[in-house]
Amino acid sequence: MVARSVAKFGSPELQSEVLPKVFSGQVRLCLGYTEPEGGSDIATCKTRAVRDGDGWIINGSKMFTTGAHKCQYVFLITNTDPEAQSTRAGPCFWCASIHRAIDIQGIALSTVDRTNIVYYSDVRVDDKYRLGEINAGWTVLREPLNTEHGAVAAARMGCRTSRS
Repeated sequence: MVARSVAKFGSPELQSEVLPKVFSGQVRLCLGYTEPEGGSDIATCKTRAVRDGDGWIINGSKMFTTGAHKCQYVFLITNTDPEAQSTRAGPCFWCASIHRAIDIQGIALSTVDRTNIVYYSDVRVDDKYRLGEINAGWTVLREPLNTEHGAVAAARMGCRTSRS
């Protein structure tokens, strides 16, 4: 479901780097939505992305990031403008989960599954990993949520690959 957003909103460079690896099963993806203080209310996003030259510096934390310890990329929601309306979420980012400034800590559950809290501390992300326009993250975010909720049809392999 996340691959749809990369196909629709990612730069050609990002698409060629990520999509073949996703479709071949070489890499896994996870969702970085929920925050410790905001729960699943994405409009309260406090994880910050601050522009720094040709990239971004990310600081904050995400809760219940299932699979983060096994994934290579995270579909991360950030806030670039804390003064903007809450409905204008910042851009979505991909960033490598295996990064020296990311701390992934397991959360014990009553099931056999593991989820995580992930801390981002001065994580540098190149602008090529940004999906969508700055402060227009809701547009990007709707793609995987619509897929998750059945609002769009999935291809037989579980994700739609057309760029229409």
